[in-house]
Amino acid sequence: KSPTKSLCTPNASLVTSSLVPEVSSSFLSSPDNSSPTLQVHSGPLPSAPLPLICSLYDLTVVQATSPDQFQIVPYSQKVAYAVLISQMTGYYDDLSNHTPVTDDHLRVGSILAFRDSSSWHRAKIVRVVNLHPLAVALKLVDQGCFKACTSPGDLQPLADRFAQLP
Repeated sequence: KSPTKSLCTPNASLVTSSLVPEVSSSFLSSPDNSSPTLQVHSGPLPSAPLPLICSLYDLTVVQATSPDQFQIVPYSQKVAYAVLISQMTGYYDDLSNHTPVTDDHLRVGSILAFRDSSSWHRAKIVRVVNLHPLAVALKLVDQGCFKACTSPGDLQPLADRFAQLP
């Protein structure tokens, strides 16, 4: 019996990773604007399953830092990520949806919405340099790149409906 064959059986266990998103059709539908109160996401984003060992998987590398540190997105989910960014931008561009960001939101590991140029993205705080005036280092969790933020107006608490991976 070859060692490779035993690793490639259909009964191979499922591996999970926070780098690969789980499929969800909720982002392909229109957002529900009926809720008058903002439900803010707290805690880490959910991890997503990886494909079985030895199975084929179409992917796009969105960020490569080194040969052993890179971020991928399933090729089949690129449209869902574009829809997510579009829905977040539409939601956060409406000033009536804004909530003041407090010092409690600005902790290492917090997940927030971050405006980068003209679109909004999900971001994780990786370093707090200063609170007043604001200076934080962020990782855009869906793109894998790092950004600096010095404007409180570019940060918002992440609405709970944007916490699920597409």
